[in-house]
Amino acid sequence: MQSEKVKNRAAGIKVPAAQFHRQTMKYLLLFPLTLLYLSTCFSQKNDYVWLMGYGGDAGVPAYGISVLDFNSPEFPSVYSNPEIEMFFTDTNASICDEEGNLLFYFNGIYVEDTSYQMMENGEGLNTYNATGYDLVQGGLALPIPDEADRYMLFHETIGDVGGGTNIHLVATDLYFSIIDMTENGGLGSLVAKKVPLVSDTLDYGKLTATRHANGRDWWVVIRKEESNLFYKILLTPDGIVSVDTQHVGLPIKIGLGQAAFSPDGQHFVQFHTIDFVIGQYVEVYDFDRCTGILSNHRRLKYDVNAFSGGIAISPNSRFIYASMDNQILQFDLWAADIKASEVVVAQYDGFTDPFQTRFHMAQLGPDGKIYLSANNATNYLHVIESPNKKGLACNVVQHGLKLPTRNAFSLPNYPNYRLGPIDGSACDTLGLDNVPVAYFHLKQDTIDYLKVACTDLSYYEPAEWLWDFGDNSTSQDTSPVHIFPTDGSYEVCLTVSNANGTGTYCQTLQIGTVATRNTEVGMDIAVFPNPFEEVLNID
Repeated sequence: MQSEKVKNRAAGIKVPAAQFHRQTMKYLLLFPLTLLYLSTCFSQKNDYVWLMGYGGDAGVPAYGISVLDFNSPEFPSVYSNPEIEMFFTDTNASICDEEGNLLFYFNGIYVEDTSYQMMENGEGLNTYNATGYDLVQGGLALPIPDEADRYMLFHETIGDVGGGTNIHLVATDLYFSIIDMTENGGLGSLVAKKVPLVSDTLDYGKLTATRHANGRDWWVVIRKEESNLFYKILLTPDGIVSVDTQHVGLPIKIGLGQAAFSPDGQHFVQFHTIDFVIGQYVEVYDFDRCTGILSNHRRLKYDVNAFSGGIAISPNSRFIYASMDNQILQFDLWAADIKASEVVVAQYDGFTDPFQTRFHMAQLGPDGKIYLSANNATNYLHVIESPNKKGLACNVVQHGLKLPTRNAFSLPNYPNYRLGPIDGSACDTLGLDNVPVAYFHLKQDTIDYLKVACTDLSYYEPAEWLWDFGDNSTSQDTSPVHIFPTDGSYEVCLTVSNANGTGTYCQTLQIGTVATRNTEVGMDIAVFPNPFEEVLNID
């Protein structure tokens, strides 16, 4: 029954339908107070706090950790945290709980907790390096399904293969560690540490994951070096239940780069920058979230000089963004010929701070934007403001986000935590439905303050959108731009729906000067499903 499926996805304020209708006025009167104490767990904010930079001496302006906090109204707020002493370079993994509270972070060498100290039993995951660990996507943190407060950290070790002029970098072996956040007074502890998982020479980092088609479990995919062999690891409530292998497509020499699943999990993409002779490669595969099978390999080869690069995919799972040192390319995954869809959406503009801010790693943010680090120690990130749009309309803003501290290369490595099951598939066996969750962000225009851009950030496969701007006007666009008639206080609500149900989210927007006596304390409210039969979930 649908109500049972909703219960499995979210636990919060559960009000039986009959009781709700009998006591409507009572709940409405108590509602604002109740919201202060109760929340649901459907928020899925595991990637809401990003850390990057050099920890250490707070007296030196270049040092310290920069934080991007997507829990704040600024979405994100950007600030420094001088208490964190960890150094991040290429390896950067962290995770929050579902409400967006940071739990732990990892730089490839050791794990720290939220007291900004080494987590209990968190040392020695790799050989110490004072400046961090140089393995792009060398760590990945995932919640263990149906195991509250327990997380699995996947991590690799750097190894050299070959000798003389034939030396090349690879990772040697894949490990996992288990972190229990109920240990050590709630600060967490590694209760299993550096457990061997795959003993082989592997791709140089590029650890990434996507949800299983059942909406609960996780697939982790990693390539063997110098081959077309992939390892596919399945994480379930019972732990690692399988490590399968598959040969698919053409083999490739391993180089620097990144891997990413599309947000819908249907495509797996890698970028490899090899050398000036061999060139650079974008590798595209289809992925079956039910079976874990990769297929339909397409290779996009480039003879360009790229010292670094990365990959990310737009929120709507349509556009690949490949950053190749001095340019960013966009490809259309929906095109019949992906290579022919190529558009150069950014060319390095020569900006220095004090080093060149060429393009390096990329990561899709929870705000629907793509952030890119520079390939030097600088104070800036690049931002793709509208990655769902084709061509130059995606709006790449070079050095568009200034950080309070220097950051060398690093961005945190996150999968899409807000991905549900494939409804109706052979693997849709757990009673979960993609009942859509409404969410959005509002941004006023810097010139015309009455003009507001509404960015839809809803998830669990919404199919229809209805905006109510609180001024007697509505819109069915996904992310409309609305012009309000005058100054005032407006309750903006978004209702999203699909065949499984409906979700609503509201924000109070203050435009212009509002008299103090009329100022109200606004709250963000999310309700689903709407309408409901037996259970109403309120955040």
